[in-house]
Amino acid sequence: MTADEGAESARQANIGGAVLQVVGRVIAVVCWASAPVLPALAVFGDLHWAWSLFFPLMVLSGYAIWSDTAEAKADTARLRQSGRPAVAEIVAAERVDPGDGSADTSVLTLRISGADVPVFEAVYRCDHEDRFRVGARFEAVVDPSDNLFTLIPL
Repeated sequence: MTADEGAESARQANIGGAVLQVVGRVIAVVCWASAPVLPALAVFGDLHWAWSLFFPLMVLSGYAIWSDTAEAKADTARLRQSGRPAVAEIVAAERVDPGDGSADTSVLTLRISGADVPVFEAVYRCDHEDRFRVGARFEAVVDPSDNLFTLIPL
């Protein structure tokens, strides 16, 4: 396997603890519960009918939040069960300004390896920090079955 193939097959884990899981599920339920309110207000209240078009947006937002929370729960559980310690070395780093006034992000190309982890390259996206420089090394956790990985301590 070449480094490019490894980068294509590696996936940055979506990590979340119990609090994130509860908050994510609550927000999804609130989206779903509030979705019928807008059409009801349009029919029975003083709300313009165009606001009822937010109904599908609220339903889809709830689904997206629920799915993201479920993925974080599954990824976290999988890395806790099957994860192996590894070292991630930054081989390329790019600072990206999203252009919307939010904080800069870093797009890091990592070379990850460990005692039970074959060497592979991966792309890692996160909030920018000055410590993200080429050559820096960080502890990682990897599921070697498909190179699911994170730099977040579990």
